[in-house]
Amino acid sequence: MPVFSLTKSPAESRVPGSSQGTLRLLPYGALTAAATLLITSCGNPTDEDSASPDSEEAASNISVVASTDVYADLASQVAGDTADVQAIVDNPAIDPHSYEATPQDRLRIEEADMLIANGGGYDPFLTSLAESAERDHVLLQALSELNEETDHEDHSDANAPVTESEPDGDEHPEDDDHEEDSNDETEDAHAGHGHEDGDENEHAWYDLALMSDFVNYLGEHLGEFSPENAELYTENAERLSQEINTLDERNRNLDATGTTFMATEPVSAYLLTDAGFEDETDQDFLAAIEHGDDVSPRLLQEALTTVEDLDLLVYNEQTETNQSLQIRRAAEDAGVPILEFSETLPEDANGYVDWMERNVEQLESLIHR
Repeated sequence: MPVFSLTKSPAESRVPGSSQGTLRLLPYGALTAAATLLITSCGNPTDEDSASPDSEEAASNISVVASTDVYADLASQVAGDTADVQAIVDNPAIDPHSYEATPQDRLRIEEADMLIANGGGYDPFLTSLAESAERDHVLLQALSELNEETDHEDHSDANAPVTESEPDGDEHPEDDDHEEDSNDETEDAHAGHGHEDGDENEHAWYDLALMSDFVNYLGEHLGEFSPENAELYTENAERLSQEINTLDERNRNLDATGTTFMATEPVSAYLLTDAGFEDETDQDFLAAIEHGDDVSPRLLQEALTTVEDLDLLVYNEQTETNQSLQIRRAAEDAGVPILEFSETLPEDANGYVDWMERNVEQLESLIHR
């Protein structure tokens, strides 16, 4: 059973430019792959943090830096023109798994008020710099590092009580009521939602139900920076959340039960399994791919043979290798349909929802052909 915790940032840690109190990890409920929203305070306060802004415009805009353009788009849609949102990785030709931060990235992260990461070990180029930054940030992660310590085999008990653990130091009983209320809301919202993957899949943004909740939490915590815009953030987040929910329902109604697929990389696995597709990808094969290793000759040969008998090959061009190309050619030779899914927003996509709608349309076309 997944275990979720409530942790506190160092005492006296404040949201820059606001009167909010200590930041904390809000319980997120039993979400896909033990997904949680992690809100931490990174770095130590400096005198510069409390300095007056140079202009009213600077004071009114929240500085947000996201690891990829996926999360930057979600933040932009919720915040509108009240935030300056930047993405570290915003080029579809770049593989985020292997990206290394530049000095310019370090500077942007250092100057940001809010950082948004996928978490789960996907984007350490942001999270590691956040931890070493000299000023305070709020860091939101769609997947918590707790995933590495929990069992993802069985998520059927979605309404199990949340376990609270406190770090060493001062107690904060005033947070108990807030935690309990949050548990009630999130657990009810996610009853029955979960994936039974034995291994962690860190591609959280392909889990539409998780992203629907994530944007609501994003709106809530943007409101802590700019209380005068809190109502706007709530309205924008609820609208976006509903759009994602509608798309999630459409995907789940595909009824692709019995339709088998192999993936050269598990980027879109949540989307496909939620639609009922059956993943026949060898787990050892995926593990090698996820660790950036070449697949053994035996596993490669098995994949080349297996793909010929499946209904679909799921292909990720952003993580393309000579071995994945061999599998693609084998699928083409066998007449197996190939659908492409990417790590980040395609250049011609009009935001996250438009991108995911295209992905669902691909699946619909395959099922209804």
